[in-house]
Amino acid sequence: MTSPFNPYEPPAADALEPGITRADDSPQHLASLGQRWLAAMIDGLLAAIVVAPIQYKLGVFAKYAAKVEPNFWENAGWAAIYFAAWLVENGYFLATSSQTIGKRMVGIRIENVAGGRTAFWKLVLVRNLPFSCIGQIPVIGVVLVLADPLLIFRKDRRCLHDHLAGTQVVRVR
Repeated sequence: MTSPFNPYEPPAADALEPGITRADDSPQHLASLGQRWLAAMIDGLLAAIVVAPIQYKLGVFAKYAAKVEPNFWENAGWAAIYFAAWLVENGYFLATSSQTIGKRMVGIRIENVAGGRTAFWKLVLVRNLPFSCIGQIPVIGVVLVLADPLLIFRKDRRCLHDHLAGTQVVRVR
């Protein structure tokens, strides 16, 4: 007689913090990879539409064409400007519906892992700002920014920034 217990099977563990339960753990409830990617592309393009003309006017593109490397402070300054443009464009929607413009267009939103609203400050200061800053750190920043979205391929579809803020991205019902 065989036992249903398999000693070689890896242990199953809940990825949630102790005492927190998810409102709906079904994959249909979570935003798809395509939805999240499209929303991120829309948000990035909207920020670029605002910032790229300023960069062009100030000669940033000419420096790249001349193969002049920007220094750390120039990169950090432009990252701050991109973040500010993103925040101005999306701040109202993040505060009122936990969505960016891209997420709103695609039909997804950010919520905490228990299924409730996430505070605006947490969306901005914990979920998004750290990765904007980390990306400016030479070598390690690039690795972390590239590793962040790779976690989305797991069952819970949560990126590193989602784990940091205790959020998930779900379809709007």
